[in-house]
Amino acid sequence: MVQNLQAQFNHRLSSGLSFWEEQRLLLIIRQIQEVFDNYFDRTWLAIVIDGLPIDFRTIREIRLLVSLQSIHPGDERALYQSVLELEQFIGHIKRYLLPDLKERLGVSWLRPHRLIKDKQQLIIRRFVAYTFPHNLERLSELTGELKSNLRLTYPCLH
Repeated sequence: MVQNLQAQFNHRLSSGLSFWEEQRLLLIIRQIQEVFDNYFDRTWLAIVIDGLPIDFRTIREIRLLVSLQSIHPGDERALYQSVLELEQFIGHIKRYLLPDLKERLGVSWLRPHRLIKDKQQLIIRRFVAYTFPHNLERLSELTGELKSNLRLTYPCLH
């Protein structure tokens, strides 16, 4: 156990990150992971965003970001790139999906011919349409928090 703590301490010294800085960044990443996994990394969203200008690399970068368990020396640029990809993802969702989310989910009364017939699916999809903007805003806030903390921790990223 003492050797494990010594190894962690040496890792912190060599990476330039204090234990608390790394934990702060990892906590924000965990919060992003919770929001992303619960609301955005879903099959229904993949179907709904089909045709939007979202690159598969973007989703891969986001998944790599939310799967981080520790931060090693030299990870800061890749970490920052993942945050930029996440910002791009959020921007595309806001620009291209939010304006016609209800239509894409099949719950808009503006297009009654495309309205979902199954009552249970209609209720679920309406709930998704109602909560989606809040969840997107939460993801955006956490991304901004991670970006500002990365810039504070690694001034070279400016």
